[in-house]
Amino acid sequence: MGKKGNINNLHGIAQFALFVTSYIPLFLLIIFRQLFENFSFLNFSGLDYPSIKLFITKFGLSTFLSLISIFGGFGFWLTLRNIKSVAENGRPIRIKDVKNKNSEAIGYIATYIIPFLFQSFNGYYEFVSVIFLLFIIYRIYINSSLLLINPVLSVFYSIYEVIYIDGSNERNGLIIIEDNYLQDNEELKIYEIGHKLFFAINNSEE
Repeated sequence: MGKKGNINNLHGIAQFALFVTSYIPLFLLIIFRQLFENFSFLNFSGLDYPSIKLFITKFGLSTFLSLISIFGGFGFWLTLRNIKSVAENGRPIRIKDVKNKNSEAIGYIATYIIPFLFQSFNGYYEFVSVIFLLFIIYRIYINSSLLLINPVLSVFYSIYEVIYIDGSNERNGLIIIEDNYLQDNEELKIYEIGHKLFFAINNSEE
């Protein structure tokens, strides 16, 4: 974990891993489509320049996305394991009001998958375009609440917008927690992972 002022922030590698996992459904669709469209080119014909050029054109994007998906998946698992361990020492709070935000992950999926469904990925322009677009989205992603709006994360955790009592102060933020049904007045421990972004555990689980 890193610190910015008095805020705990995820390290860049952890942020990148969360970003990658949020796009793994899209990556799988692109990989499958490129492999399906270019299956006839899957044969070894040496390591000369034309063969390498053909491989990059037909399978370069799939190879790149496969590698970062593996890296992101491992980083995702490691990041959550580390956050969960330090969250045991998080500060205690009481929930005053809670709103379920899991539905936003569905909107996130629709936003990024639908524009790509009818694209072809068999050229250098498409390769560069996808990488450039992902880079722009990544820069926005790590500086916003999208860090927790992650469809893969939503498989294992629930996302809530909460108003909570911290000591004598009333605050608000987004939390991720393993509980599927979070109620008002529940007592939690929260660990900050970004500006008004928290990982939470239920005190009753201790």
